[in-house]
Amino acid sequence: MSKKILIVDDDPAVVDFLEEVLTDNGYLTARAYNGIEGLEQVKAFSPDLITLDMDMPEKGGTMFYIGLRKDEALKGTPIIVISGVGPRPAVLTKDIPTLTKPVEPAVLLDLIAKTLA
Repeated sequence: MSKKILIVDDDPAVVDFLEEVLTDNGYLTARAYNGIEGLEQVKAFSPDLITLDMDMPEKGGTMFYIGLRKDEALKGTPIIVISGVGPRPAVLTKDIPTLTKPVEPAVLLDLIAKTLA
């Protein structure tokens, strides 16, 4: 069965790019354009992994992360941060992998495979 990945990013071009890379490699995807949509999608889609942008309107990556970790059923969902912003927010633990935009597809796919292993 294909693994499910939720893409949370406010940039439609980035979402389209990530979705194409992931679906071309056998993953099922869902999309959300801010943290509020992201939390709704996590509950509806039950992803195996989440790619998360940090700088978004309405509810950014940090608030999404905090909301996710408060939910017992969802808090163990692995996250890969894909962001263009600088230093990692303090709320993110050191074990959360972070990639800087623009992301190299091979690097992302390798990291996803390792994270889901």
